[in-house]
Amino acid sequence: MPIRPIPESHIRRAVVDDIAALVDIENASFPGNRLDRRRFRYLLTQANAVTLVDVADDAEGDAIRGYLLLLLRADSSVARVYSVATHPAHLGTGAAARLVTAAERCAGARQCAALRLEIREDNAASLALFRTRGYAVFGRHAAYYHDGMAALRLQKPLA
Repeated sequence: MPIRPIPESHIRRAVVDDIAALVDIENASFPGNRLDRRRFRYLLTQANAVTLVDVADDAEGDAIRGYLLLLLRADSSVARVYSVATHPAHLGTGAAARLVTAAERCAGARQCAALRLEIREDNAASLALFRTRGYAVFGRHAAYYHDGMAALRLQKPLA
């Protein structure tokens, strides 16, 4: 079987019309603590947040491969990656790495000094992605997730 090339992609801000795709990615990626349509709508339209999507440019249309939700606070120089997910059908395409790069640029453009996030202690793939990008563990939350798993807190200073 020939190897299919990975289609090119671009990163853009999510819009309300993307909510169904965002919920599909969320449901396919997480067993619990999922964002629903209502929460995505709020985050896209009212919250001080930016949701970025990795969109595949291919013959099948502009499929959203993954998303990253970045929370910003007016009174803080630290931005927070609230959620990042790649649809299981698009794992290994580099979508998460592209989204993290875009989030770092977005936070830097808003004069944020650092980017933080929490990752499941047992999520080796995500930990590797962020550690290789310069994120360092600075704390731990015990029993952070719905199933009792701990979360590691990571941070990266932004230039």
